[in-house]
Amino acid sequence: MSAQASPWQNGYQESFYSGFKLELGHPECYPVLGELIEAVAQQIHYYNYRRIHTALKCPPAVFAQRLQISTNNQLTN
Repeated sequence: MSAQASPWQNGYQESFYSGFKLELGHPECYPVLGELIEAVAQQIHYYNYRRIHTALKCPPAVFAQRLQISTNNQLTN
């Protein structure tokens, strides 16, 4: 955990929140709390399953799946 008021200590998390807030939009544009919750869930799903991450060159779910297949192949050989 980073110290309070020290965003430079956790750059990955700060970057995630910055992009997340930009892509989600302002919370007040959702008139009902349920709509905001649904939008957050959809945004998280998009981030994990469809959004291509620069460092991974693919979505995190695809990267994890490839890593698991690679690990399984190494264990069986």
